[in-house]
Amino acid sequence: MQPKTEAASSIVSAIGEYSALTHRFKNCFISVAYLALLFTPPGQAQTLDEQIGQLLAQGTGLEFCAALVGNDPRTSGLPDNFGPQLQTLCGLRGVGGGPGGGPGQTAFSGAALSSLGQADQFVKKRRQRAEEGHSSNGGGAASGAASDAEVALTSNINLFFNADYRELDRRQTVFEPGYQSNQKGFTLGLDVMPTDWLLAGLAFNYSHWRGDQHGGGGFETDSYGPTVFASLFPWPGFFADLSFQYLNKQGTNSNQRNYTREDNTRFGGSIAGTPGADQYEGNLIGGFDYAIGGLTIGPRATVRYRRANMDSYIEQGNSGLELRFMRDSLTSVQSSLGAQASYAISTGRGVLVPQLNADWTHEFANGQRSIFVQFAQDNRPVPTTFSFQTDRPDRDFFHLGAGLVAILPNGWQAFVNFETLLGHAYFDNYIGTMGFRLGL
Repeated sequence: MQPKTEAASSIVSAIGEYSALTHRFKNCFISVAYLALLFTPPGQAQTLDEQIGQLLAQGTGLEFCAALVGNDPRTSGLPDNFGPQLQTLCGLRGVGGGPGGGPGQTAFSGAALSSLGQADQFVKKRRQRAEEGHSSNGGGAASGAASDAEVALTSNINLFFNADYRELDRRQTVFEPGYQSNQKGFTLGLDVMPTDWLLAGLAFNYSHWRGDQHGGGGFETDSYGPTVFASLFPWPGFFADLSFQYLNKQGTNSNQRNYTREDNTRFGGSIAGTPGADQYEGNLIGGFDYAIGGLTIGPRATVRYRRANMDSYIEQGNSGLELRFMRDSLTSVQSSLGAQASYAISTGRGVLVPQLNADWTHEFANGQRSIFVQFAQDNRPVPTTFSFQTDRPDRDFFHLGAGLVAILPNGWQAFVNFETLLGHAYFDNYIGTMGFRLGL
């Protein structure tokens, strides 16, 4: 029985050591948490409503706008270089946060970067058309379509036109307003295939994005710019697509920004802005296609880079709550891994190619951001600058798409595609695309 007793003693001793270690770790954790709380600024605001409420709130000595004015020795009481409405708000007693409209942040961010990126969608469509065009010239991709000689292009120059319609809905969150929106756009361009392993081209893109916010107000954004691209087919079945796109984005937004005093008196009003941005996007897509009779299936991998430089702008209105947005920028780096399958069906008038694709996308670079603003009616030489935060981006989500390509005689191709976004924390996105390609 002695071995069992020694084993029991060892177990009890181990449990005791584990409990002591857990107790020390718990005490350490509590100490770290206490220090974190000790050095965290009290009442640190993260949303715009919280920030405005704190800046316009009553001070410790019955001052108002105390946080906004700060300890500026040049001011005595309320500064006389505030605009009239902001001056009035700082003279009100008991200013507190109420139901406030967003800062036009939807259109501001949308004018710069959103899940409505055009270049990545465009590259996918060009890749598909390049594959069909390559196969009709005798290449290895989509070999089921290549067997019909009457669809061969008559030369190596092609014109193409795509028309897009997209629905994008955003869920309401603490940091950003929800909305329902749609985008209509087109792409017009030409490409040339100087060899059987290279296709290169230039396109012009335009889109109009319009949305209505859940809390009232809305936004519109016009985007336009060029895209240059190339598709390489170094050996049968393999392809690599590269593209670079520039877009100039000009937007307008309107909404209500309202606050309530302690006596339930509301103040605020309509606010409008004109955000704008320059967006740059680069894409690299690679894949390999395996042909099994009329069926073609293969993996896809994408690396996507986006950079948006957002202009400063000043909101317009007469509430005193209008904001001056500082210049800003953001960067997004995404990868996508997926697969595509297609099946070539020969008919008496051409070849029909139904397609199905899916991918998983991961965001690496973009993060929760702070947007820096000032009150538009703060006319002091050094206005108070404050900030509010955006949502943390969703790191992982999925795309699912289906389409149909018709390869017709005399170099004509027509296509229709549908794509949807799955598993995203904030967005529901539906995209429909149709277009044609003509060989000259």
